[in-house]
Amino acid sequence: QELQKKLLAKKVELEAERKNKEEELEACKEKQKSIAAEIQGQKNKLADLEDSRYKRNRDAWITLVITTVLLIPFTVYFFIFYSSVAYSAFFKEFDISSLDSGGDFKLSQAIFDAAAFPNAWADGWGELLFILFMPIIFLAFGFVMNRWERENGWLKYVKIPLLILVAFIFDLLLSYAICEKIYNLNTLMSLESLPPYSIPLAIQDPHFWVIIFLGFISYLIWGFVFSYFVKAWENLDLNRIRKKEIEDKIVKLQKDLDTEYNNGTNLRNLISAIGPKILEIDTQMSVGTRYDLAKIKLELNNFFAGWQTYLAALHTSDAEKQEATKCFNKVIETIIVVD
Repeated sequence: QELQKKLLAKKVELEAERKNKEEELEACKEKQKSIAAEIQGQKNKLADLEDSRYKRNRDAWITLVITTVLLIPFTVYFFIFYSSVAYSAFFKEFDISSLDSGGDFKLSQAIFDAAAFPNAWADGWGELLFILFMPIIFLAFGFVMNRWERENGWLKYVKIPLLILVAFIFDLLLSYAICEKIYNLNTLMSLESLPPYSIPLAIQDPHFWVIIFLGFISYLIWGFVFSYFVKAWENLDLNRIRKKEIEDKIVKLQKDLDTEYNNGTNLRNLISAIGPKILEIDTQMSVGTRYDLAKIKLELNNFFAGWQTYLAALHTSDAEKQEATKCFNKVIETIIVVD
């Protein structure tokens, strides 16, 4: 009896679990239908946008044209300026030929030296590559600054000023190196004894600030113009951002739908696994029922003993008593077998 109760309780538990899983499966199917319908709705919106005529944002188009016109000469200027400045700061030797008829140095020869590339070529590949990569470094600064500007979070307000500071220090060093060479040349040409070139002298030197202005300030302007160019390009198509939003939403919904399909498959597997367990319990309950046959025989004997007493009280004949005993023994031998 105890085993029967345990099996029955387990069966009830499994049936309740199966019912819950079936309800979860139905809910999962409804969710799949809902997500699939939403995906189809987003695809319809995307199709409407793709079928519509390409629309241009007038303001973005004007900004794009203007920034393109500005960026091209600015970029050419960058290559000429920083290549010349790098050559003058690291490789060029200033001599008397650098002076004009009045004995003054021509600053333009240091920052816009037409012979920088031919002379670097003549001196070797390494020198030429060095002055060519110098403007690329500053252009990369501008590009990185634009990327960081588009980031979210407070960290960009730390990184961008640090990047500008590094570029400014780089310009300071280039300007200082060139102005020092100019000063040393003037010292050689001067009849007076001049002190060595130093930071205080550089601060008072107009050439020092002119080089910084033509380099660093132009670099900042180039970075701002490049940022406007990128924003105008992104906003050129009014549908571009909307299409991207819809496409991203479709991708997310498709992931959710795949998750629900996987959940449905898992629920079906769980439901399928519960069925055989219930069937196994039913088999155990039917086959596993056991009776205490010896106890049953004892109770039947007690019953028959009482019956014999009853027959004696009725003054039943011995033949009838023997017939009753014979019937009782036959029943016992037929339906009860005890090893």
